[in-house]
Amino acid sequence: MNEQTLDQDLSSIAHDFKTPLTGIQMILHLLSEQKVGPLNERQEKMVKQARSDCERLVETIHKHFESEE
Repeated sequence: MNEQTLDQDLSSIAHDFKTPLTGIQMILHLLSEQKVGPLNERQEKMVKQARSDCERLVETIHKHFESEE
């Protein structure tokens, strides 16, 4: 496998991970802004943690799959 093919494969993998994460982040944003209804305190904490985890995952994907772009 040559370097160009490897770069294309890594880019494709990053895209495949980030595409569903974008949807998840959008839903979590709507939930945190209570656009779909009120959240109780426990739910707010869970949404906040999920948003943080998603952001960390996006950063990890960028670091490992897109760092040379």
